Order: sequence, then structure tokens, then C-alpha cells
Amino acid sequence: MTSTTFSITAAFDRSLFWQHGGSVRYLVVRLNGQQEAVRQRTERPALNIALAIDASGSMAGEKLQAAKRAALGLVGRLTERDRLSVVSFASDVIVHLDGIACGPDNHERIAREINRLETRGMTNLSGGWMSAVECAAVIAEADPKMTARVIILSDGQANEGITNSGELAEHAGELRTRGVLTSALGIGDDYDEMLLRGMAEAGGGRLHDAELASEIETVLLGEIEDIYETAVERVELVLTVPPGVQSNMLGKGEGELRDGRLRFQLGAVQNGVERVAVFRVTCPKAQPGEELAFTVSANGMSAQDGAVLSADTPKVLLCAAVGALNNAQPRDTALVPLVARAWLAHVVAKAAAMNRVRAYREAGRMIAAELKHFRRYVGDLPEGIAMVEQLELLAQRADRELSPRLSKELMLNSSLLMESRMDRRGSGKESWSERIRRGE
Repeated sequence: MTSTTFSITAAFDRSLFWQHGGSVRYLVVRLNGQQEAVRQRTERPALNIALAIDASGSMAGEKLQAAKRAALGLVGRLTERDRLSVVSFASDVIVHLDGIACGPDNHERIAREINRLETRGMTNLSGGWMSAVECAAVIAEADPKMTARVIILSDGQANEGITNSGELAEHAGELRTRGVLTSALGIGDDYDEMLLRGMAEAGGGRLHDAELASEIETVLLGEIEDIYETAVERVELVLTVPPGVQSNMLGKGEGELRDGRLRFQLGAVQNGVERVAVFRVTCPKAQPGEELAFTVSANGMSAQDGAVLSADTPKVLLCAAVGALNNAQPRDTALVPLVARAWLAHVVAKAAAMNRVRAYREAGRMIAAELKHFRRYVGDLPEGIAMVEQLELLAQRADRELSPRLSKELMLNSSLLMESRMDRRGSGKESWSERIRRGE
């Protein structure tokens, strides 16, 4: 029997909607995972890590040296039970270490191979990633409890091999269903944050950022801490909505429709850290008293012992009402802050994505439309004024190209908010809103 518990709750911020249709309600889903304390490193599941390290010309100098130090620092955190693969990619792909045990007897060999990494050529990210996947997958096939985890470290744009971000994300999703998880660490200001975020989200992993070479080791070891602290991984949220209802998950979109249900891939739920998903629901016309019933469930895998986990809730109901009753109902004050944070993250990520394709006017109009409703929604929150000011700043900046660094900060901040994660670079980093205020 598994030692991991997995639970889910779901509720609307308001339970009534206007009978003539068009009411927008927010469905807040809260997921929690809890596992028994693992006191010693020897008690935790063995890790199967494959690093795919960018060794293209742009990584020359301190970036590659820092990546080497990070890989060596990682070895110090692993034990003889853990397996490590290291692949470097440029125009070509080199497998330096293939599933080697990380015990002291192998430390000298591991260090020698890591220190052999040299820069060269272009950026065949897909080739390096696939080779790392193959290394980790072989270990996982021999021992299914050793989940294959690939971590991409890159400072640039994929310009050889598969370069289309949608295609790479699709491959990452397919690999996730086969048990291979992908995380990504973007380095510097020139990597493609949309591509790496898409791969990490579809791949059941996490997006990280290292603005400075000096942050690479801290962030890579932070990813390992995130793995250690994961209670449930490969989490899938499943939603069934009544006919005529429009719904989308803030930050995720409409989801995948399969077997009459909407499915959303959430990645990991950390041990003891609540994960929140918020759905924006637009209601149809209905007779007063008519109910709309929603079902919500989730499934995943225990990170501790590989057990399949599932959780569901009773049906969540919305009821049609006449105008006076609908207008008089209060919001659930416990849910409003959760909706506000997800909403803010949703707008930030969407604006950054639109800016990247130079849809400046469209981004400005989108932010203005969201702000019209957001201001009213967060008006009673203590943090509401600050949230509105952030979006107003973004609206003022959205009419022209964002700096590469500002775009990355927006994407990272959105991911951290959506996934209930900490910034592994540390607490002293300048926020995206502070960067805009000083004119970036």
C-alpha cells in the first residue's frame, strides 16, 4: 500500500448564475499530496537523471564552466543507488556518461567526463534531448521505479534538428505518457523561453531560469530539491462540463478533449504544498432553479513508490437564478485570492507570448479587456491594488517589443505562480514589475 495520500477539492467562487446566460464564474480546484517523511537519502527513491547540456558556441567561457560545476555539484548530492547520464549537444551529439552509478568509486570517472565538455558548432537541442531520453529510458525499462528524468540546460535557440516549438512540446508530451519527464533550465537572455516552457509543461517537468552563469549550479540543485520534495507526479486533472458551458483553465487553455472529458496536464504536486487550478466558466441560458453539474477528478503517480493515485470530488453545482438573487450573492472570500493569483499569472503569460510574435496592439487590447473585470474582482483584496498596478504597468509596456530578459521574467513568474513553486535563483531577484518601473 502506498504511503502517499492525494486529495482534491473543488468549488465555485459563486454558486448562482444569471438565468439569461453570460455569467462568468470561477471554479477553483485544490490538489494536495502528502507522503511519509523520508529521513535518509537512502530511504528515498533512487534517481535516474540525464543531463542534456548545450555545448554550442554561445556557451563558451563562463556559461559552460558553470554548467560543468553544476553537474559536478549534482554528483555530490547523489548516491551509489542513483544513475546519471550526461549528453552534450551542439551540431553533433556526444554521450559522455550513460547511466553510470554515482557511488564514490565512479566519482573520478564522472568528473573526468564532465570536464571534457567543450563548445562547438550550432544548437541541435532535439538531438541532445533525445539522446538523453534514450539513456534514461534504458535504466527505467530495467527498473520501472527509476523514473527517467531529463534536464535540458541551454542558452540559445534550437537551430538544428527539430526546431518547431509545437513539435518539440508534442514529443515531450508523448514521452511523458511513456514515463519520461522533461525539465528545462534556460541560461542567460537569449534562449527561447516559449520553447523550453512548452517542453517542460508538456513533459511533466519544470521550467527554470538562470539569468547569470553564477546561478546555474544553484538552480540545477534546486531542480533536484524539487524532485525530492515531489509527492505526486504526472498529475492529470479531468473535468466534465455540462452542454452549453464554455470553460478554459487559466494559464492552460481549453485542454484535451478525450472520452467526453477535458484533460489538463499539471506536472507535479509538491509534498505539503497545495496546487491550485482555476477554470473560467461562462454559463448558458437556463430556467431559474436549473442546475449545472460539473465533475472534477485527478490522477497521478506517487513519487515515492510509483503507485497509481486518483482523487475525485462530489459533483460541483451552479444554479440559475433571477437577476436580483444573482446580483446579491457574495463571492467566497477564501477563493477570491486564489482566483486573482491564477488570473494575474494567466494575463502575464499571455501578454509575453503575444509580444514575442509582435502582436503588440492585440496584447494591449487583451490586457485592457482583462483589467476591466480584474479591477472589480480584486477590489476588496488587501493585495488587489498592487495586482492591478502590475497589470497597468504591463499594459503601458505592451505596445512595443519586450527586452529578452523581461520576457523571460514574465514567463518564469507565471510558471512559478501557476505551479506553486519557489524561484530557485533566490529571493533577491528583481521582479518583472520593478524592471518595467526602471524603464526596461
